[in-house]
Amino acid sequence: MFINQVNYGNFMHGLMKENVQLNRKVLSELSMHEPYSFKALVDISRDAFPGNKNIVLPPRKANTSIDV
Repeated sequence: MFINQVNYGNFMHGLMKENVQLNRKVLSELSMHEPYSFKALVDISRDAFPGNKNIVLPPRKANTSIDV
């Protein structure tokens, strides 16, 4: 499972190293309702755990969905 192109285990390990103590439910709620805050946590995890920085991001697909 990848979270913003970061492996879940590496993501949690990076948060643990930075002493960020949030459970899976809180992380899930943040990812759904506060995507910019969740992205900040991903960045914190990447900075704390060098293994997270070596991930190659695939090209992004254009969002073609239409909200009615």
